Amino acid sequence: MVNPMNLYNEIVSGILSRVPGGKAMYNQIQQGRTANAASASRAVTDNSASTARFSSGNGVQPAHDGIGAVPFSAIMDYFSTGGEGANDFLRQAIESEIELAAVRHNIDPNLIRAVIRAESNYRHDAVSHAGAMGLMQLMPNTATSLGVTDPFDIRQNINGGTEYLRRMLDMFNQDMDLAIAAYNAGQGAVRRHGGIPPFAETQRHVPRVRQFFEEYTLQQYQRAAEDSRFSS
Repeated sequence: MVNPMNLYNEIVSGILSRVPGGKAMYNQIQQGRTANAASASRAVTDNSASTARFSSGNGVQPAHDGIGAVPFSAIMDYFSTGGEGANDFLRQAIESEIELAAVRHNIDPNLIRAVIRAESNYRHDAVSHAGAMGLMQLMPNTATSLGVTDPFDIRQNINGGTEYLRRMLDMFNQDMDLAIAAYNAGQGAVRRHGGIPPFAETQRHVPRVRQFFEEYTLQQYQRAAEDSRFSS
């Protein structure tokens, strides 16, 4: 069984090692000297030549447990105001949260990627005309029911959206198309119509998510084949 926190530590340390100032920040956290976003900013500013602008934090938490004790939103705040490496960090941070949510809720990460791409095209600040929010476009009532207090927080949104997707898969006997339809149009609509509802948006949405899922899966197999060829 994969420990999500160990995976989180590994992924975040890898992300931070690739962006300006990130290694210094991670070192400070691991040494127990960084408790929140503000001190994270100071740690990197003091230990790197990065010129990025940093915002202050989201509250203090003890850092004696290493990077896992620092709120993910605090790490995101570090890069949220732009600067070199910010966009790359954001995308890698999203990918790390997808992997964590996939392990936590036992879902293929490629399905999560496909839903995010179809719902928001990876815009963590997206808001639909109906009021759906964030990467996985959570409606306010759905977000509340999932314990999501900030739908624009990457970790909360992806974890909440993935949990809801898991519920839909379980409710419709692991039928991916019905689960996607229920995620988009609501479980009640799927039940009332005995399948994918005849709504234009949902009729477009389901094959679109399926297409993205198949694309990501194919890319995964191609990368694995390449890795195998070069390692042999």
